Amino acid sequence: MQTPGERVSTETINSMTGYGRGRAMEGSVEVVTEVKSVNHRFLDITFKMPRFYGCFEPDLKRIVSDTRHRGKIDVMISRSGDRASLLDVVVDYDLAKCYMQCLQGLKETFHLQGPIMLSDILNFKDIVTPVEKTDDIGREWSVVENSLKAALGELDDMRRTEGATLWSDVSKRLEAIGERAKMINPLVDQVTRSVRDRLEKRIRELTNGINLEQERLMQEAAIFAERSDVTEELTRLQSHLEQFVAAGRDGSPLGRKLDFLTQELQREINTLGSKSASTDIAHHVVYMKSELEKIREQIQNIE
Repeated sequence: MQTPGERVSTETINSMTGYGRGRAMEGSVEVVTEVKSVNHRFLDITFKMPRFYGCFEPDLKRIVSDTRHRGKIDVMISRSGDRASLLDVVVDYDLAKCYMQCLQGLKETFHLQGPIMLSDILNFKDIVTPVEKTDDIGREWSVVENSLKAALGELDDMRRTEGATLWSDVSKRLEAIGERAKMINPLVDQVTRSVRDRLEKRIRELTNGINLEQERLMQEAAIFAERSDVTEELTRLQSHLEQFVAAGRDGSPLGRKLDFLTQELQREINTLGSKSASTDIAHHVVYMKSELEKIREQIQNIE
């Protein structure tokens, strides 16, 4: 069985933090995509891109979410190059005539000088309107897709690299907790005997040396000593450490599982501290709590 001190492969452990940039060209059109990711409890994807690419958003979101499970991911897409193929210009001549008549009426009413210019008419809205060519926009899907995938490739490389670093640190701290648990093990019997002896001595002092039934005395001492026994907690602690390492071997996504295991480790360590009747054990418990808190901080960034 693998122990916390052994190293596991980190190839599939991903951080939620990263950045990637992708560029793709097709003809005179260039699309540049930037992807930024930070830690988040769930998967949250937002897009900032040209309005005419809005029709691509469902497919773009599917590509991003296919292999990413947690994190706040911001996708920024920019386009440069010829736009003539994407837009038609529509002129509303009837509306222009209405505006022209209004201007002519104002000129005559107020005896205004000078001719009515084209620029005067174009100041009114909705006379000239750009209209997207939806069929032609669809032809740019491949260049947008390639740009996004290139950016995601860079993002994932960074996330894997950081994930390996995070897991290396977590593994060392798991090993340190496991070593402290091993140090506590030989102290358990010693502490139990010490508690029993102190209790027997205290009972005899309180009863002024009155002879008590030996069997009853031993029974009471054993019950009190059992309350200070941490053998079960150490066993469960070791089991959680092994599960932690096994989760790392499975790879991402594992963040939520690690959250749960961290809570379980915290529970066992807290119980060790509350039941401890030894300053030596208490010292080890304080150290394990410190290491576990650092582990908790690290796994917040693991997908």
